[in-house]
Amino acid sequence: MKLKSILSGKRPAITYSKNMTFIIVLIVVFVVLSILQPTKFLSSTNLQQMAFQIPEFGVLALAMMVAMLSGGIDLSIIAVTNLAGIIAAIVLLSLSYPESLDLSMLLKGIMAEEAAVTELALQPPTGLKMFIIILATISVAIGIAGVCGLLNGVLVSVIRIPPILATLGTMKLYEGISLVITKGSPITNFPKPFLFIGSGTISVIPVPMIIFIVCVAAVSMFLNRTRLGFSIYAVGENSIAARFSGLKNTNVLIKTYLVTGLLAGVATILIISRVDSVKVGYGSSFLLQAVLVVILGGVSYLGGIGNVAGVVLGIFILRAISSGFNIIGFSNHFRNVIWGSMLVFVTIINYIIPKIAERLRFKTHSADM
Repeated sequence: MKLKSILSGKRPAITYSKNMTFIIVLIVVFVVLSILQPTKFLSSTNLQQMAFQIPEFGVLALAMMVAMLSGGIDLSIIAVTNLAGIIAAIVLLSLSYPESLDLSMLLKGIMAEEAAVTELALQPPTGLKMFIIILATISVAIGIAGVCGLLNGVLVSVIRIPPILATLGTMKLYEGISLVITKGSPITNFPKPFLFIGSGTISVIPVPMIIFIVCVAAVSMFLNRTRLGFSIYAVGENSIAARFSGLKNTNVLIKTYLVTGLLAGVATILIISRVDSVKVGYGSSFLLQAVLVVILGGVSYLGGIGNVAGVVLGIFILRAISSGFNIIGFSNHFRNVIWGSMLVFVTIINYIIPKIAERLRFKTHSADM
């Protein structure tokens, strides 16, 4: 793939036939699970649960995809999500109950104690005031996550720490800050108007799914219709060639991790408004699954190759399998074994197939000569 074609937007990132393969796999997964558990897997309750759970994980997978397209990775997205959620939750509760609740009570975990909450007799504001508080909460979550993403970008691009080491370090940093703030206590009991974001419906469509669809469309347009999107592909394809072509790789990588952080901020709003809680370590299994679904969706771990359609199909495949695991009753530990095995298998396949294709092309070319 030539750099010039990438910058011009002519990128056959994933072929039509490969996306068709993902669709076939998704259909097969649904058929198999429907046969194994017909009354449970296809039940309206299970399908509705999947519709509420897919968006939060899906947005995190999109964030991981953007980082990996640049040739990097972001191991800190779960820690960023939790830190942004904790600070946003403090802002939300502090603004919602300014007369009944002070910061020291909040950080002692009192909002996780039902008896204490009942004694406080909390009454959140309504109408325009509540709407403004929710907007402020969303802005804080996305802003904090964006700052974390910027720090990751600076470490990777300016200081030139390898992405896997830089984001591993910031992952522990963000987890540590979250623990210092909350001392391990969960923050919960958010106002009901805020919970509508993660658990409400418009007609029969879950609000989180609507937000996810908007994010998918936005990321797709960003990667395929903007100069920065083309630049991310170019840097991931060949960073040296990209630099000599006139791209400022440092700026591209900083903005890449900024976008990753902003998406993590969106994910944290979806998560905390659905589960009505936030604490350190929530969603830790999402990290492995996000890497798996991105590679499963056709994104190269070396960067420069991949598209949103493949990742979205991978998200639905993985969530369907995860739902099947829940119905069958697999333990979390056994599921982690399966996710890890799948990641190793898919990575090996993605590494071997290009090598075989390259050798076949070389033999064909030699035979023609």
